[in-house]
Amino acid sequence: MTMAPLIQRLLGWAAALAAGTAAVMVWANEVSSPVQFPEDYKQGVHYATVERGNVREEIYTSREAIEAARNNQPLPEGTVILMEDYRDGKLLRYIAMEKTAGYGGTQPADLRTGDWAFQSFGPDRRIDRRENLARCMACHQPQAKNDFVFTYGRMQTLGSKRP
Repeated sequence: MTMAPLIQRLLGWAAALAAGTAAVMVWANEVSSPVQFPEDYKQGVHYATVERGNVREEIYTSREAIEAARNNQPLPEGTVILMEDYRDGKLLRYIAMEKTAGYGGTQPADLRTGDWAFQSFGPDRRIDRRENLARCMACHQPQAKNDFVFTYGRMQTLGSKRP
């Protein structure tokens, strides 16, 4: 083996090692989430169905959250909102958000959504770590006036189907 192929091979290994290190660093910088799958979510209130093209979302929360929204109050600590996300009629995933006292202070200021934490689960109800939870937070930030919840108004009226 001449020196050039050996150097190329060593450089290739170094690049792979650097990429692996970068991937670990990105993983370490991801948004953390305390949210676990709420097994009893269907004992709460199904308050909204959102349909957009081939996407259908079924959204659930607690009776206490509905009552707070009806009274135009922030949703109580411990509130969980769970969305079943269907594509072409097939369950793709679940997305949950949970209001946990003090959680917001543990997140970067540019991502905070009050004390709401987010989590994605596969159809098997296991945490899906591939989901970028920072994207969830960034999307919900403009809803600060609605306690960071897109469907707050639907909670107030129990909503109806609408795009």
